Amino acid sequence: MSIMRNKWLMAVINILIVTLLYVVLSPVYDLFHYINQLFYMAYFYIFIGIIMWVIRGGFFDGITYGFRRFTSTMSRNKDYLDDWKEKPLPSQTISKSWPMFFLFHGTMLTIGLLALLFIYYKM
Repeated sequence: MSIMRNKWLMAVINILIVTLLYVVLSPVYDLFHYINQLFYMAYFYIFIGIIMWVIRGGFFDGITYGFRRFTSTMSRNKDYLDDWKEKPLPSQTISKSWPMFFLFHGTMLTIGLLALLFIYYKM
């Protein structure tokens, strides 16, 4: 986990991963295909970060609580050891630093993506 705490080292590792994906998956080695690989990686990070941010904000807590309550009351084989009221809600299971981790790296990759797009269209 110490490698993930250093956000700049992780950003360099992300660029290396994008470059490796470019070398392995690209049919032609040009800037266009590198920009595509960078796009996929950047928006993967942004998508995961936004989903985690929404979960961390408590959007799904009421739905989860309602389903747990409904399942508990409608179940024929009740498990009396299962205390559904004490189970952590989805917003309590995600640390505050994880959404920021994904959003930071998605933003850094997007900035690199925009810089390469600027270079691509000025050439």
